[in-house]
Amino acid sequence: MTISPEISERAAQLRDLINRYNFLYYSADDPEVTDAEYDRLFAELKKLEADYPELITADSPTQRVGSAPLDKFTQVTHAMPMLSLDNVFDEAELTAFNQRVLDRLNTDDVITYAAEPKLDGLAISIRYENGLLLQAATRGDGAVGEDVTENVRTIRNVPLKLHGKNIPQVVEIRGEIYMPKAGFEKLNQQRLANNEKLFVNPRNAAAGSLRQLDSSVTASRPLALFCYGLGELQGMERPSSHTEAMQIISEWGGAVSPDTQQLKGVDECLEYLHRLGERRASLSYEIDGVVFKVDDSRLQERLGFVSRAPRWAIAYKFPAQEESTQVVDIEVQVGRTGALTPVARLQPVFVGGVTVSNATLHNEDEVRRKDVRIGDTVIIRRAGDVIPEIVQVVKDKRPANATEFVMPKHCPVCGAEVERVEGEAV
Repeated sequence: MTISPEISERAAQLRDLINRYNFLYYSADDPEVTDAEYDRLFAELKKLEADYPELITADSPTQRVGSAPLDKFTQVTHAMPMLSLDNVFDEAELTAFNQRVLDRLNTDDVITYAAEPKLDGLAISIRYENGLLLQAATRGDGAVGEDVTENVRTIRNVPLKLHGKNIPQVVEIRGEIYMPKAGFEKLNQQRLANNEKLFVNPRNAAAGSLRQLDSSVTASRPLALFCYGLGELQGMERPSSHTEAMQIISEWGGAVSPDTQQLKGVDECLEYLHRLGERRASLSYEIDGVVFKVDDSRLQERLGFVSRAPRWAIAYKFPAQEESTQVVDIEVQVGRTGALTPVARLQPVFVGGVTVSNATLHNEDEVRRKDVRIGDTVIIRRAGDVIPEIVQVVKDKRPANATEFVMPKHCPVCGAEVERVEGEAV
């Protein structure tokens, strides 16, 4: 079928418009059109492509729905290794890292660092050739990963085509795929309604969603990407600093954390650490620390690497927000309205910066759903000032004498008979 120039031009215009609106909505958090207008344009493009299949291109936003299921993932050898980072766990170790940088550079000058949140997600390398998304691979062992191209194509804020000027012939954009907290909660609510196993945390949900052989499943999950670096680069000079690299990636349409910041010296790094730590619980995504990188690319080159980690970067890890401990007992608290709430008494454990010895179990249904028993080993989560909760039971460690919880028939305070209204959880 012959396609008129006007129709071809309209399809190209729609692709560019929708890709731009996707970037503004998902990456820049600055929507330019209403949802209704977006839906109208998307429907118009879908109809054009249905009438004229020859118009479908690799960068069309209609192609994010997923393709036919795979039998297995193929392996991808990274053009440049995806390195891991060494970790530090307190301010003294971060200060010592800064001193090592100064010593290796043989300088007393103040070092400029680039800082960014350390997302609790899954590392990815996305390869573009002449601006088009060609391949996406997981970190794997750093040298070889898994080809998850079709799955990554379904993620809304991943550009299918880089926009702007000076697009290199080949570029690998490295980043972290994660699941926002709100999306994680909604996904688990859906799974609960469908009697499906719940995800333990957003990281597990993101990893499980990305490694689906059926990319339509990935397309249904609320995944997102934050970019944090460049791999192989052909057709342009490597940026002079990490900060410049992030600016360029953003101009191409890649999402960069708004909390990425340039800092002068270790004192500003410590101040950044404190500020982000205070905001951690209020962020829309999970983080488990901060990554500090020497900003200047020439200094990075001079510092080099040790084993499989760069000498010019370090990950500061926040105190764990999840730990395992044992349920010593399950008791019932009586609220001011008379509601009975089961509470797990725990072997004290240090998690999220405090010692936790109690965790609410909400109601009898929740105890049954999670199958929490006295004597069980459980995973405890605490985020900021949120009341600690039991995430899941470690069934493999359940002792033979683990005791099931039984809701008392009489109030432990006044002795009145316990009632449960039909259809209510309380």
